[in-house]
Amino acid sequence: MITVILWISGAFLLLQVIVLLYLSVSKQKGIRHDQKVHQIYKHVLVDYLAYLDGETDQEPSLPQEEQIRVKVLEKLLSGYASNIKGSENEQRMRRTAERFLADHYKHVLQKGSWAERVNTLFFIEDYQMNVLQPEVKTHYLSLKDKDEEYRQSLRVLASFGDDSVLGMLKNDEDIAVGFMKECFRRLPAALIETLKKDSELPVQIKLGLISYFGETGYYEHLPYVEAHLTHEEKEVRLKAFASLCQYRYISSADKISPFLSSEFWEERMYASRLTGLLQLTRYSTTLMKLAGDSNWWVRFAACEALKQMPDGEVLLTFAAEGHEDLYARDMAKQLQTLKTGVSR
Repeated sequence: MITVILWISGAFLLLQVIVLLYLSVSKQKGIRHDQKVHQIYKHVLVDYLAYLDGETDQEPSLPQEEQIRVKVLEKLLSGYASNIKGSENEQRMRRTAERFLADHYKHVLQKGSWAERVNTLFFIEDYQMNVLQPEVKTHYLSLKDKDEEYRQSLRVLASFGDDSVLGMLKNDEDIAVGFMKECFRRLPAALIETLKKDSELPVQIKLGLISYFGETGYYEHLPYVEAHLTHEEKEVRLKAFASLCQYRYISSADKISPFLSSEFWEERMYASRLTGLLQLTRYSTTLMKLAGDSNWWVRFAACEALKQMPDGEVLLTFAAEGHEDLYARDMAKQLQTLKTGVSR
């Protein structure tokens, strides 16, 4: 019995030694590989940047070994992509990536590990490798989990201007607004216009579009945002108001009026906020009344709006000392001492 135990213990010990040796050898091999990549990278860096910048048409030679060549190129192109200048340079970078990396990336998308596939998708976008659009699309359609690989595949397709992205976004009921906006930033203007004209656009997509327009501040989208102030869904109206606050614009002050007396406190709050940002003095009396609103956020927005008026300090002093509502007086006193920025 003791002999058996000793044999088993010895076998486990031997197995541990073998594993440790394997890990040690693998680590040393990885270190040598990384050192070789770094040495070659340093050696070709200056000449290759000159080639990518168009200073010379002679392309520096790269290692024959594929693994080394791929890693060196990725280091070169990743640094270059973040500081790229002009369309000619983009084309040189794209041609270089497609020539040396396209076949390798096709293989990784089919056979690589999850981490390798995700990294490859990022590289494909960074290097603008449009030639791989069919492979990326096929890869996206094969995915079952809505994880980072799924999201990056969509980002890449959006950056390529693939119009099928529109349908993919519309059909994803669980898509987050934040990720949606990432795709919008990558889509060409023509596809954004296509979305705007879609009469059957899901509410979630509308929310993302309106939010995106407010953040980017492009005035050609203002009519679309304003039009959604009368949307049947309250959430859409609120998103439109939030974007208009970011724009700091509305085509007609009359459009704000109904919302200052809305049954929904969120609409009264946003209407007050936009009134202050635009310094619409015609609504000062209404804002004074809203300073005594039953909702804290509305009171705050109304007093903040009063403070932003040309005679804001006078209005706020009046509210603090003479308003009939106790809560309005308290809020106005808080705003007198509080340094408020622009609320979003």
